[in-house]
Amino acid sequence: MTIHPTPCVSRAQPGLNKLAVGVAAALALLGSASATAGVVNFESLEPSSYYLGGETLTESGYTLQAIDNHQGTSGAVGALANGLDPTVCALGGCPTNNTSHFYLGLADGGLTFARNDGGAFLLKSLDYAFVAPTGGQPDYSYGQLVVNGLLANGSTIGTAFNFAGTDSSGNPLFDKALLSGMFASTAFTSVTFSACLFDGLGGCKVAADIDDQSIYQAQFALDNVTLGEVPEPGSLALLGLGAGALALRRRKSAASSTNA
Repeated sequence: MTIHPTPCVSRAQPGLNKLAVGVAAALALLGSASATAGVVNFESLEPSSYYLGGETLTESGYTLQAIDNHQGTSGAVGALANGLDPTVCALGGCPTNNTSHFYLGLADGGLTFARNDGGAFLLKSLDYAFVAPTGGQPDYSYGQLVVNGLLANGSTIGTAFNFAGTDSSGNPLFDKALLSGMFASTAFTSVTFSACLFDGLGGCKVAADIDDQSIYQAQFALDNVTLGEVPEPGSLALLGLGAGALALRRRKSAASSTNA
């Protein structure tokens, strides 16, 4: 006589199904938030445009404002460059390992990012470089890209990244920064980028006035700034509730199997 094994019939638990649906819905909401993250890469903007302090440009749902840190004495504090155009920096000094459009922060100036709708956002990653007065610079880091984020309560947090060195012709190189830790998970209402120069004494500074020989030389280049949407609080709560209840259900099932 042939004995046929009894097929295993899966009986889904109604409560467990509901939890799974809830978790899936929360993940879908989080996924849609990630999908709407913006990347500011300056490709939609016209190169060779110069910006004075207070002037703005827009891309990917964000407004970018040029910042003059010397009260109108600097002239242009920003410009858009085309990495394929060899005339952008006739004397050298611009980054050479980027063939796309990118922003130049000039003459100790800065650049502030904010969403067009005023909402909060996350800063995920960016490409950055030093911009030297001329080419032919020795190969070492001249300073840092400084990043300051403004929170909704008016407080700020900051971080900084050392600039990469130079190529064989003494021109700066782009590097990539991946934000991590508290800075990467903090929701900002605006983020400001600027540069500082190493002072040889362990510090990094921006010249305060014309008496400092380094004035107008704290410069940077910026590209491929990846910005993320802040997930809705409801979706985070739903995900936490669903995952927690699912874990509790599994513990109860394990305990029942042990007692049986």
